[in-house]
Amino acid sequence: MISRIAIMIVLISSLFSIPAYAGDFSPLNIYFARHGETLGNLTHKHTHFNDRTFSDDGVRQVEELTAKLGEIKFDHILVSPVYRAMNTVFPYLRKHNLKAEIWPELAECCWQKERNGKASHLSRGSSIKVEADMQPYFIFADKSDSREFKARDYADGIFMVTTAFERVVKNYSGSGKAILIVGHYHSGGRLIELLQRLYPEGNNKLSNGKITQLQENPDGSFNLIASNY
Repeated sequence: MISRIAIMIVLISSLFSIPAYAGDFSPLNIYFARHGETLGNLTHKHTHFNDRTFSDDGVRQVEELTAKLGEIKFDHILVSPVYRAMNTVFPYLRKHNLKAEIWPELAECCWQKERNGKASHLSRGSSIKVEADMQPYFIFADKSDSREFKARDYADGIFMVTTAFERVVKNYSGSGKAILIVGHYHSGGRLIELLQRLYPEGNNKLSNGKITQLQENPDGSFNLIASNY
């Protein structure tokens, strides 16, 4: 099993990276949106084509999500490098002339049933491809973000989600900002658990095209405000 002690060490150490607030605390608000339903989600046949093509329901979900997102003002938008996630937020970005940062650590992972092993480092994989029509709306905050992570097994995946969690905390904790994260079922659910200071077991059931909202507490943990709306 993945070491619970190692995960708890990460959670505890993250508390020490959060500054002490005295009366002027401004909570970070996180809105997590899962990508629209793909043919792969619908048929459970995960081919390259199916995993990047929305089902009819997925097209509708993206349209509805685009309208919902337009009602919220985001300070930063973060997205998985996987095409289905980028294509979910793309209509919103284009409509409002906004840009999203691609974070490779937000990619999907942790679907494996075999959960043994331990990871302390992630190797880099291929360069992340951004379609030509999407390029004006997606950026890399750092040059290293332009290459994907190679999460080969469940342990690597947990390490990758933990890396995303630590980056969110480091960059935005206590900022009073609102950030949108667009990602996936398995990795997203575990990221939400880490933000709540829970062990990342994958108990969140994130629906396609729906938003889950969290708000930060002064101690750096997050409360779940709403899910799957």
